[in-house]
Amino acid sequence: MRRTPATIVVLEENAAAQELIDQALRTSGDRVLISNNPMEVLALSSRLRIDLLVVDVGLLERSGPNVVEKLRSVAQVLYINVPGSSKLAQQDSSTALASPFSLEELREAVAAVLYDHR
Repeated sequence: MRRTPATIVVLEENAAAQELIDQALRTSGDRVLISNNPMEVLALSSRLRIDLLVVDVGLLERSGPNVVEKLRSVAQVLYINVPGSSKLAQQDSSTALASPFSLEELREAVAAVLYDHR
């Protein structure tokens, strides 16, 4: 059975990481949008249903607790973090993916969050 493509927003600062994540996730047929600005993602969420946020924990932690809470209310979150570097991902019930990771591990984590929890 064919699944409906998801809308995934990647919130990441590093341009090289943005490009790799974008390429890896598009191979599944999902719509991928990239941003390095949490406020831009919040504005986008008022116009578009977002199924998943793939978030660089470091960027999110620098955004402040109010922004973190608002983003959590937008969609499910897959955190990308360096092991042991973030209490945010440990405190949230969402899924975390430890960096470094393979593109296959990324695709598997995204699928697990999107399609095992729908």
